[in-house]
Amino acid sequence: NHTMKTLFCAALLIVFIAGCGDAGPKIPRPTVFPVHGVVKYNGEPVVGADVTFTSESENRSAFGRTDEKGVYHLTTFSGNDGAVEGKQTVLIVKTLIPTSTSAPPSIDSEEYVPPGYETEPLAAEEPNSVIPAKYAKAETSGLLAVVNAENDNEIDFNLVD
Repeated sequence: NHTMKTLFCAALLIVFIAGCGDAGPKIPRPTVFPVHGVVKYNGEPVVGADVTFTSESENRSAFGRTDEKGVYHLTTFSGNDGAVEGKQTVLIVKTLIPTSTSAPPSIDSEEYVPPGYETEPLAAEEPNSVIPAKYAKAETSGLLAVVNAENDNEIDFNLVD
């Protein structure tokens, strides 16, 4: 009985150790380089804008969001690590999702209509772009950047109408 317990524990240990091994060959990550900068629209910093760099040679994108001063830092694999080297198409998006300005009527009021009994469909409000929408699409943004190993990669964007 003691021998069975020992064999069972040994087998369990072997399975556990084997399960903790490498899952196979790792795909090498491309090298990335720190990228940061400032996004301004009509001379003012853009707060909370999403910045995306998409490499034209690698199948890889880097992302960042501007802070209260319009400063962004790009991330590809881990926080603020940067973007892959080469020419990049850049997209910048900043939208505000509208919030309802009036509270729904009370259930006791004559204006109250139960959900599903509206006479007109509820209109969903579209998000409002804070910067021109052209900067949100690769076909229209016109924003390009080059990331390389030798430079500081401080890349600022001054957006205009």
